[in-house]
Amino acid sequence: MNKQRAIIIFTLSLSIALTGCSTEKKDSALGSSAQPTVVRTAIVKSTPLHTAYNLSGTLQAYEENTLAFQIGGTVASAYLTVGTAVQKGAVIASLDDADYKLQVAQATASILEAQAGIDNAQANLKAATSAIQSADAGITGARANVNKVNKGARAQEKQQAQATVDKAQSAYNKAKTDSERTQKLFEAGAATASDNENARLNATAALKDLEQAKDSLSLLLEGATAEDHQSVQASFQDALAGRTKALAASEQAEASKKQASANYQKALVAKGQAELALSRTRLTSPVNGVILDKIVNTGDLVASGQAVYRIGSIDRLKVLLPVPDSEIKDWKKGQHVKVALYEETRQGTVSNVYPSTSTDTGRVNVEIVINNPQRDWLPGQVIKAAQQVTDKNGILVPAEAVINTGSKPFIFKDVQGKAVKIPVELGNQVVENQLQIVSGLHEGERIVVKGAESLFDGNAIQSEEGGRP
Repeated sequence: MNKQRAIIIFTLSLSIALTGCSTEKKDSALGSSAQPTVVRTAIVKSTPLHTAYNLSGTLQAYEENTLAFQIGGTVASAYLTVGTAVQKGAVIASLDDADYKLQVAQATASILEAQAGIDNAQANLKAATSAIQSADAGITGARANVNKVNKGARAQEKQQAQATVDKAQSAYNKAKTDSERTQKLFEAGAATASDNENARLNATAALKDLEQAKDSLSLLLEGATAEDHQSVQASFQDALAGRTKALAASEQAEASKKQASANYQKALVAKGQAELALSRTRLTSPVNGVILDKIVNTGDLVASGQAVYRIGSIDRLKVLLPVPDSEIKDWKKGQHVKVALYEETRQGTVSNVYPSTSTDTGRVNVEIVINNPQRDWLPGQVIKAAQQVTDKNGILVPAEAVINTGSKPFIFKDVQGKAVKIPVELGNQVVENQLQIVSGLHEGERIVVKGAESLFDGNAIQSEEGGRP
């Protein structure tokens, strides 16, 4: 490993030396430039040393989900393409839902029908309750009539009837006496025919009243007849039968109400199932992620559980690094790892060290998890990874920023818009085409990282940021 690093440093130094010679010739021939030279600059920073980007792997979604409809049908929409970012809860595909909407409508109609059945049964129950109350009143009245007939007239009633007879008898006696007296007077010529007729009519009326009073008294004294007993008993039985009929109607109404209530609950369940089936015609994303694979298209007929999309959560990414078996002891779960994609580097964390070695490569897979809050790194991209094997930090600058004239290397600092030549001393670290500077530079200084080969000491420069370090 040290031999390899020495070769790299020698190669870079040779390149720097050649660049420096060319620059020295330009220095002697051209001198200072009047116009500012456009260069790229960067601020010097301290970075970890002994970091070797000697591993690579392909980014994967941290979590993948294969999405499918829970019911079968014809795909009405599936327009998202691979690579499309989706939000959690967003509809990404749907089935033709006409049949399922019809099922919901039918279930709703069944609920209304069942509710009408409940209302009707409730009305019948109310009517039956009223009929029972009416029958109870009839039974009470019929029972009173039976008791009255069975007991006969009371002593007070008999006394009143006898008093009525006596009164009627007195009235008749008087009317009869008056009629006989008036008759004699009429015969003697002392009374008119009209007086005689009126006296006779009064006597006849009094006799009729007497006979009626005697008949009433006779009925009271004799008591109710067999027909009277039969009549009131029949009325009582009719009242009992009416109550039995009302009770039967009430029981039937109660049973109808229970059946209607059961139908209502059944209709509610049917509607819930229909609405659930309708909701399952829409396929939603369970995570914030990106479409990794599309399996079906609009118009396809799919079965329940058939894969439609494969979607990945990319707020975090993972990568499997094939680590040589001889170096696996240096990798631990929770360890930080530096990863790079193009010019950007991030810190990953070892989430798993797999327990077996590949028989084909002799390497062990190490899983690295990388935060990706902006979702700008995507599955399928190839990253480089490095393990920091020491805690030491130092200054690293791009190799093209270092100029070597053959005696001592130097760089150009940007000091108030002028290129100032500063000698530097190189270390023995080379990281991603960057050289270690052990003296001559300090953190926070701005140096020229691109375009240094065309500068002279004291040149006016126009700074453009964007390089390393």
